[in-house]
Parts: sequence; C-alpha cells; structure tokens
Amino acid sequence: MPQILTDPIRFRYMEAYRKFQQLTYPEAIRDHGFLSPKYPDTRKANGLTMFVINFINWNGGNATRISSSGRMVGNRYIPGTTRKGTADVTATIRGRSVKLEIKVGSDRPSPFQLAEQRRERAAGGVYEFISDPEQFIIWYDEFVKSI
Repeated sequence: MPQILTDPIRFRYMEAYRKFQQLTYPEAIRDHGFLSPKYPDTRKANGLTMFVINFINWNGGNATRISSSGRMVGNRYIPGTTRKGTADVTATIRGRSVKLEIKVGSDRPSPFQLAEQRRERAAGGVYEFISDPEQFIIWYDEFVKSI
C-alpha cells in the first residue's frame, strides 16, 4: 500500500497541495494531471520549516521563512539585523499574526525566544514552538477552529 494512504500527516500535506493546485492552476491540472510535491524530510529543521510554510500557504494563509542569522563577508562576520528570538516562520492565517519557531530533536527554546513569545502574545499575536509535523497539524486545526 502506498505510504501516502497510511500516513495521515503526509496525506494532509499532499491533499493541501492538490487543492491549492486545483484552485490556482485548473487548466494545467486538467491538461497534464496532478503532480505530487516532494515531501520534505521533517526530521530536520529545514524540512519541517518547509512543511509548515507550504501547508500554511497552500491552505490560503501567507507564510515565509525569517532568517535571523548573520553572514560572512570575506573574513568578517556581519550580524543579522533581526531581534534575537525572532521566530523561524512568520505567517498570517485567517487574519491573525502567527509566529512559529521550529525546534527539532534536542533543540530547546532560548531565553530570547521565550521573551519574544511573551512579547508577541502580549501584542495579541500567536507565537508557538513546533517540533514535528503531527504537532503542527494538531495546532493548526485547533487554531483555525478557534478563529
């Protein structure tokens, strides 16, 4: 049996993509059929981040990755310009501001991230820590029901 049918999280991801494609590109689907997206490796932070961003975008939200790290220019490090604790993903879901920090494996929130979570929540926004796709889908479903 194909894995997509036995894994409800993978099914939700693929179904979100299918619906998005049908709404966005109906002629292409009609003429060429539906192509499945590559399922990211959600055991790694980059893969889980892409899972979250794609799922939100495909379900009518607006999500993007925020890179808060600095960069090397030649032999010199230039620090990032975002505030310490800024979440990995910033999104708008049904009109609500949402910040999601991706934490995979033994990665734990920093004091800066906990302070940013308090700041965001005090401003009326949402700031959550996401550690796997199942947790994200459960959070997403509950969040969408609550608004």
